[in-house]
Amino acid sequence: MLEQQFAHLARRVARIEEALAVPILPQMVKPEPEPEPEPEPEPEPSAFNALACFDNTSAQNKNIRVPLLWAEREARSPVTTVGDITQWPNGGLTKENLDSVVPKGYAQWSSNLHRKQLAYRDGIYYWKNVSVRGAVDARQLKWGTREYNAPDRVFVDCDFTEIWQEHGLYVSNSGNTGLDRCTFVRCGSQGAQWAHRAEPYQQYDADNMPYRQDPMHQVRDSHFVDCAYQGTRPSFNLTYFQPGTSEHPGSLLIEDSSFVANWRIARNDGCRSTGALVVTPGQGNAPLLRQNMMREVIVRNCLFDFTSGDRSLASIRSADYILFEDCAFIARDHKQPHITIDKDYGNLGDTKTKLIEFRNCRSSSVVLNILLASDASGQQRSRKHTIDCPGKTLRFDGETGELLEA
Repeated sequence: MLEQQFAHLARRVARIEEALAVPILPQMVKPEPEPEPEPEPEPEPSAFNALACFDNTSAQNKNIRVPLLWAEREARSPVTTVGDITQWPNGGLTKENLDSVVPKGYAQWSSNLHRKQLAYRDGIYYWKNVSVRGAVDARQLKWGTREYNAPDRVFVDCDFTEIWQEHGLYVSNSGNTGLDRCTFVRCGSQGAQWAHRAEPYQQYDADNMPYRQDPMHQVRDSHFVDCAYQGTRPSFNLTYFQPGTSEHPGSLLIEDSSFVANWRIARNDGCRSTGALVVTPGQGNAPLLRQNMMREVIVRNCLFDFTSGDRSLASIRSADYILFEDCAFIARDHKQPHITIDKDYGNLGDTKTKLIEFRNCRSSSVVLNILLASDASGQQRSRKHTIDCPGKTLRFDGETGELLEA
């Protein structure tokens, strides 16, 4: 399934590259008509409908898909840990049908793919039908899995629950990534963190080899519930650090997925959630130059439902094209109800998101927040727009922050 969708995503990338070769603003002279593109294959019907969740309570939205996915899992063999990998086997590796309950003790992870001497690793690393959760008193547990220099990496039908300190998965990848029918429930800091670091950073050596081709990342029918609760590094539920480079721009497709947080107990500052998604340059990589980090970021049929959040619901930086389609955005008692574009922490170089579209989306109070390029003093001006557009399409220029079409 994911292999077919990666091929579909590759075709989309080719089309968006062609589309972005012409100016975003209308031309004064009518161009010659171009041949009609080949129609895309119809997507498989989804069991999840984000727009149908728009009027639900947060408690209802937490239980739309997770219990059903859990009930559909195949039998798993009980283990304490999935186990470490110290030598990469040629041809790839699969772990499947395991139920890891990490006990109280010294284990900081259920599995670790060790870095060793950095070299390209061939094959695909699959986890299929694997569950990792911490025992009630296993407060030392940092990660479900921590992986260095992972090649193409795919998780299918996997569940990460109550990883008390940090992340369900923390993977430093050198290739494509995929999540398919996975769940992340009450992970202390982040549900999933993908962190590409191909150069030394801080006091550390590089974590992975550089990309050899334009990477593709996909999330399908995956669901994040009450993550970043009482962990040591609370942040966005789904994090992509450097999912592409100027030399090898990436593509990201997230579809049929949900992000819901309304913690049972508020933090000392009154917050009950963080944010859903961040796509950003990260440390340990060459500076961006002339080409955006991402060719495209597509978010389709996804639910964002956050109560009393401490940051934007989503933050995306340095992309040629961003699309939200058939999505529902809910911000309850929220001080930063934003989808933020291009917040610059000094690592965007000369890049700037070009085009942002919202198609048939519903929003309770969430707005688009486009930050313009930094001025000479390092300040960024903001352009905010409503994004509630049932049955309509809104197009925005990422460089000027202006509405192009409604």
